[in-house]
Amino acid sequence: MAGSTVGIFRAWWKGQKIEIKPGASLRLPGNQNKTEEAGGTGFRYQQYQVGQFRCTPVLPRGASLAAFQPGDEGELQVMADTGQQWVFPDAYIMDAPELADSGGNMPLTFNMNTCKELL
Repeated sequence: MAGSTVGIFRAWWKGQKIEIKPGASLRLPGNQNKTEEAGGTGFRYQQYQVGQFRCTPVLPRGASLAAFQPGDEGELQVMADTGQQWVFPDAYIMDAPELADSGGNMPLTFNMNTCKELL
């Protein structure tokens, strides 16, 4: 029997569903391992790393580009087609999106510090 893995992400920003193209990526916030070299030896230490969600939404007719400007923190929800869901209450948009013609693509990067995972 074949197993299932994530194939599609769906996302909601401040309660509004955003239509995203395939190819999104998610990194949860938490510690990361780092290496410090000294005296011919590598020493491991940990450092905090913010979470990140990268996606390419499309801007459909009637939607506001201004809704995706960097500003205050808001709630980002990400759901995988396999049922996992993550809620980030303190997400924020890093840069103003560049809207492209021929499809209305606008790559976005969200960063966040806290997360709740629902299985």
